[in-house]
Amino acid sequence: MWIVQQAFAEVPVPPAEIDVQPPDGETLVNFPTIFSTQAAEFTESLVLLGYRVDLRISPASYTWVHGDGTTQTTDSPGRAWSKGVPMSEYISHEYEKTAKSLGVRVDVTWTADFRVDGGAWQPVDGTVAVTGPEEQLDVLEADPLLVADR
Repeated sequence: MWIVQQAFAEVPVPPAEIDVQPPDGETLVNFPTIFSTQAAEFTESLVLLGYRVDLRISPASYTWVHGDGTTQTTDSPGRAWSKGVPMSEYISHEYEKTAKSLGVRVDVTWTADFRVDGGAWQPVDGTVAVTGPEEQLDVLEADPLLVADR
């Protein structure tokens, strides 16, 4: 149904904000920087040609723009750091050199299912890609320092 595809393309899908750890806009060279977002499924109801149409809109993939010319695409929104969770469970990136004011963001590709007047859910052909807002990130270099016990 092309009218449902068109409606899906016109639904205002909120851009996903990127969460970066370590926080406060700074990370280190050769240190895993962790990315996550809170993009979540939502439902939009509208009237098309006199029928109530429900759209169930879901994130399908996430493209993590690291700001250093690299990207990473996943089907996971990532997760915030938590003690005891192995690094393989995170969306992360290690920067190879220092940089100032890198623009990092997450772009989300959304899919949808629809139903007419409470009927069965059916897939909508096509996807909608939404570019997320940029966060500024500085990549710093730190010198290791050993400190004696007191």
